[in-house]
Amino acid sequence: MKSPFADCEATYKEERKTLKYRGEVFSYTYHYYQCDETGIVFTTSELDDKSIGEVYDQYRKKYGIPFPEELKATRKKYGLSAARMSQILGLGTNQYRLYEDGEMPSLSVGKVLKSIEDPYVFRKFLENSVNQLTKQDYDKIATKVSAVFA
Repeated sequence: MKSPFADCEATYKEERKTLKYRGEVFSYTYHYYQCDETGIVFTTSELDDKSIGEVYDQYRKKYGIPFPEELKATRKKYGLSAARMSQILGLGTNQYRLYEDGEMPSLSVGKVLKSIEDPYVFRKFLENSVNQLTKQDYDKIATKVSAVFA
């Protein structure tokens, strides 16, 4: 990579570091570049995402919080948009989409997101949302959820 600090190259490097995240310390690989001429260390958005992603992955595994791909699969299993899933779960309109995009939920929301992988649990959330949906929408979603049981 070309250094933004001098007319030279920058060398890619890695080192192990620790990061305190939500009150816990996690070990991760810090990815960065170092300017060959000035020695200045810098990163890119992609490298930062890779580094913090490692911490997020450890946190998700430790606490059973679904990964974004799992959230998308759960939503698609029930044939819902992210906005509709948010509505049924009682989240903000765009919140489920944000979790699918990688935002880390709280532990309590993480447990809810994990539990709805089970269609019996999700059906309870749907039943509790009956007055927030039109009868047509409710029936359509209920039919899709029932098909998951088959």
